[in-house]
Amino acid sequence: MRIIKNVFTGLSITCSCAMLHAQNMSNPYSIYELGDIDFRHYNRTAGMGHTGIAFQSNTSFVDNNPASITSLIKSVYLVNVATTGKSVTYKGDPIGLDNSNSKDFWIKRFTLALKLNNFWASGIGYRQFSNMNYKFTGNKTIEGSNQTVSTIYEGDGGLHEYFWTNAFAVGKKKRLSFGVRSSLIAGGLNHSEIIADASLPNSFTTKIQDYVGKLHFQGGVLYRKPISQKWDIALGATYAPASNITSERTVTVLEGSSEVNSNEFTGNKVFHLPQTFGLGLSLTKNNKTTYALDFVHEDWASFKVKETGWQLVNSNRISGGVNFSQYTYTRNGLVEKRNFQVGSFFNQSYLQIRNEPIYEYGITAGIGGILGQGLLYNVALEGGSRGTTQQKLIKENYVQLTLSFTYRDILYTKGKKYD
Repeated sequence: MRIIKNVFTGLSITCSCAMLHAQNMSNPYSIYELGDIDFRHYNRTAGMGHTGIAFQSNTSFVDNNPASITSLIKSVYLVNVATTGKSVTYKGDPIGLDNSNSKDFWIKRFTLALKLNNFWASGIGYRQFSNMNYKFTGNKTIEGSNQTVSTIYEGDGGLHEYFWTNAFAVGKKKRLSFGVRSSLIAGGLNHSEIIADASLPNSFTTKIQDYVGKLHFQGGVLYRKPISQKWDIALGATYAPASNITSERTVTVLEGSSEVNSNEFTGNKVFHLPQTFGLGLSLTKNNKTTYALDFVHEDWASFKVKETGWQLVNSNRISGGVNFSQYTYTRNGLVEKRNFQVGSFFNQSYLQIRNEPIYEYGITAGIGGILGQGLLYNVALEGGSRGTTQQKLIKENYVQLTLSFTYRDILYTKGKKYD
């Protein structure tokens, strides 16, 4: 019973000791807080280094800035789905031949959007907000003795964001737009500790589950103006206030296959979402070539979260990209026929582990166009690196392919077609 008590009260989920060794996992840094929070948007900007606070498209639901969607064509609805495949190679002292790589596939995003009239556009959707998927082994000391036992630490789950975005263009020439994304962030985070040692008669498993549901809001503004016969400039900004996320935490304890405790409510755990602001700039030449630059700051340090071996620090991200477009005239006016993008980004994570900052950088390229009547595609390839091998941490080198498909058509109502 001493072992059971030790497991129940002292589940180690911070991965702070040097004794831990990585096993089969796809996301070692997802062991902390809300898991690995994904800053990517998986839309037309995936090939531009995910740069899009001041970028607009009339054929795709680009909502890096909620205000951007006012550029959509009136009375044309868009249905979009985005999927991603990722291959990762790991390096570091905890890595061996049997756990040096992983491959994963996700459906990252689904949206439905519509330009309702000359000034109002709206869209609903779903996206993966964070992912938790790790597995480590280590040794654990039994409380009240010097005996150590072999222990496995596992995590799975993640959070999803269900959102509704509304944007409004104001002024006679509709150069200024405002937008708000209202979201429900919900899901489950699961951490397990499994003591399965040859010196023990049975294995002991403790599983902690956090169930999360929280409303969250982001606002945006975008201003676009011609500055010459050839050039347009756009300035964008986004803001999201800080908020706390309170989870309902339950614990299940197993001795062998027998339940000692089953989904016992143990209280609430408080997580955090930071105050975030972003700034974007884009320059467009002849309505064909767009150069874009973004900066995003997340104020995690103000929460003053510091645990053994790790802490939350401010996150900063800078990205830039170029989009080349070819256009054609249709019954709905001038629409994009084909596009090509290149870009890059640098991201400082909100985690600092063993006094080491976690940096990520990547380069991207993408292509898109029309597949057939009403069907568009975008393909983006990304290569990058995250983490470090210092202080026995893990470095990830990855290649990621994103496929996005959009179906668009004119909205009908009561047998009449919108103009």
